[in-house]
Amino acid sequence: MTARREALATVTVLLAGVALAACGVRASASSLTSGITAKPAHSAAPDSGVRGRASYGTCPVQRVGQTCVRPYRATITIRREPANAFVARTRASIDGRFRITLRPGRYLLVPQSGRRYPRATPRMITVRRHRYTSVFIRYDSGIR
Repeated sequence: MTARREALATVTVLLAGVALAACGVRASASSLTSGITAKPAHSAAPDSGVRGRASYGTCPVQRVGQTCVRPYRATITIRREPANAFVARTRASIDGRFRITLRPGRYLLVPQSGRRYPRATPRMITVRRHRYTSVFIRYDSGIR
């Protein structure tokens, strides 16, 4: 009878572990038997970062009713400040929008360009906890 109880307890612990795993929770057998202390299967990803738009001017002189600003499919390098350490590189979509998840802190956004034009000035931003910082990057097309 004791062996049967041990087998039943083992099956119960295994089923509880499977149920928790299905919910995305990792637990050890010892934690299941000693007052359920479970840990998330992964560390929580930050819920903060930067989102923005990149654009460039296309007209030397803007006329009434004419739109001279176009979205730009920019590549932007992100560096952590003050260490100037590379964090990530992102590319704006065809409509000029970009978004990247970052931990809270100070960052330098460095717009990339393989040529002299279009070009944009690096931007310093601060990312706060639980928020996305919005930024607008305007590239100079060189048209005068």
